[in-house]
Amino acid sequence: MREQPVELFHEWGSIQSFKVRICLAELGLAWVSRRIDLSRFENLEAGYLAIHPQGLVPALKIGSEVTTESSVINERLDRMAGGELLPEDADTRRRVRDWAAVEDTVVHPAVRPPTFNLILKPRLQRLSPAEIMAAMARHPLESRAEAYRQAAIAPVDVSAVIGSIVTFQSVLARMEIHLSQARWLAGGRFTLADVAMAAFIDRLDRLAMDGLLAPFPLAADWADRIRQRPSFAVAKGPEAARPDPLVDRHLVDRLMAAADTHLQDHV
Repeated sequence: MREQPVELFHEWGSIQSFKVRICLAELGLAWVSRRIDLSRFENLEAGYLAIHPQGLVPALKIGSEVTTESSVINERLDRMAGGELLPEDADTRRRVRDWAAVEDTVVHPAVRPPTFNLILKPRLQRLSPAEIMAAMARHPLESRAEAYRQAAIAPVDVSAVIGSIVTFQSVLARMEIHLSQARWLAGGRFTLADVAMAAFIDRLDRLAMDGLLAPFPLAADWADRIRQRPSFAVAKGPEAARPDPLVDRHLVDRLMAAADTHLQDHV
């Protein structure tokens, strides 16, 4: 029987989509790209809502079977490939799933404020008022459309971004502790734990916050090894598909310094 194609509905700039793309690359699985252009709100069109009722990316489709939630998708893909990235050992599986949960419940929410303020706002601010109005006219939810209109003229929400940086630092400190005990996050071999947190490194790079790694040499070494894997470049995809403006590194440096001051004041 002919194998059914693996279709991934994703956006190139989505952190959770990155996580699935790097998993596919690590497993050597062929897949069909179904890009959902979030800037055109294609995630809210009826055709995609029939696949993912919440309008989120990514979604995996194999035949008539649809799987959502990036960590669930990655475990599904790993089973297809013979369990290469989720070892049978119970303790290791627990550690892998713990790190996937950190990415899902701590990292992913924390990336939203800096992504919105440092990437999406400058993108909107490059548009003319007429272009913004035309783009928002396509949005099916007026309340969200108005939020985007306001974002185009609003200053950076400094406190929200600093809060995210503090969270990033706590995650890196946790990684440092685990990496003092083993070469990879869940033990002696590369697993879905490293796949999940590779998406964190990609986002730090995109936000020009890679300097946060400096106080954590083991996490920094791990990040360098992650970046050198062929799967990392594959997961990033074509630069033309991620047309983000260059982040203002001077602003980011000031925000990271402010986060350090915040931490010192609360010690």
